[in-house]
Amino acid sequence: MNVVSYGGGRCRNFWTHVLNGIVSVDADGEHLHVIVRDGTVLKRIESSKDEKTTLKFGHGLMTENPSKKRMSKEYYEKGTLRAIRRGCLWKREKGVPFCGSEGTTECYSTSNGAFGKEVFKYSNGTLGYIAARWRKKLEIRWPNGKRWIVINGQVRLERTPFAERLKLYDDDLGLPYCMRSNDWSVQVYDTDGTTLVTQGKVESRQKVGKWLEKGRATHYISGVKVSRELYEEDPAKWNPHEVLKVPNAQLRCSLLKKMGFNLLLDKIKPRILDHSDDGGQLLEIDSGIREGSVFGVDKMMRLVKVVCPSTQQVYLLRVPPNISKFEQARQWTFGLQREGIEQGAHFELVKET
Repeated sequence: MNVVSYGGGRCRNFWTHVLNGIVSVDADGEHLHVIVRDGTVLKRIESSKDEKTTLKFGHGLMTENPSKKRMSKEYYEKGTLRAIRRGCLWKREKGVPFCGSEGTTECYSTSNGAFGKEVFKYSNGTLGYIAARWRKKLEIRWPNGKRWIVINGQVRLERTPFAERLKLYDDDLGLPYCMRSNDWSVQVYDTDGTTLVTQGKVESRQKVGKWLEKGRATHYISGVKVSRELYEEDPAKWNPHEVLKVPNAQLRCSLLKKMGFNLLLDKIKPRILDHSDDGGQLLEIDSGIREGSVFGVDKMMRLVKVVCPSTQQVYLLRVPPNISKFEQARQWTFGLQREGIEQGAHFELVKET
């Protein structure tokens, strides 16, 4: 074992090799005690007024925190320290608090050594859950064995147990920070295993549709909570100028998407600025909004209308307000920057599909 000092200043730090013996360091209320044999650390104890951590070779790590009145342990395969062995149990942690109870997590690696599976059992022996990287569904049980949480989607496994990362008092249980997949759904049941308490769906990491949150119905459009009336109302009844004045950019974009630019143009007559031979047009509409009064909405909005040559389907896309030609607008939708388009950059399409 090597002992190295830091922070002493130029030419004041030191290092030394310890083959056998005890190393003790005291500094600012913290204490370090290390036992070394044949160059290997057999035991290491770090303590302060708030916490004490003991590391034993071949057994693992034990942390005692009096303020939290909790003790957690990690055990590793004999002869290893913090080493993941392929296809084996590489960590066991006891005393993990979960659902008003405690239990033990066991972590297993895959054949290539990656963290692949986590198993949680309550102290009474009930299986809480089995989470695995390759599973697209996770079922979690109450301590009484009844169904509790059903997650349809891939969860993300980390060194911190999944049970500790769930936030049981949040409407969504903190799942957005625990999921690998962008699209997932969840059902949460009461202790009887049949009464739904929470239910909902997430698309592109945003809540969508109707949710049941702790027994109350809520409605979401692209991650933004809205009233039931707005969620269920026919977009044909909306006033487009009112939609454009919505201050929340994410909600405004979602409402415009639900309304559709075709309906928007039916209600706000556009002015044709330029056109193409195949029916494409560059359009401009007056949003009715004072300049700069609503972030992300221009007083004069410009849209490009393009026609698919094979299906004749018409598409409307919003473009920057300073584009004045149809071809410039079309090139902008391909991903070219406006400055480059003005300097002559463009795509030559062999065939449109």
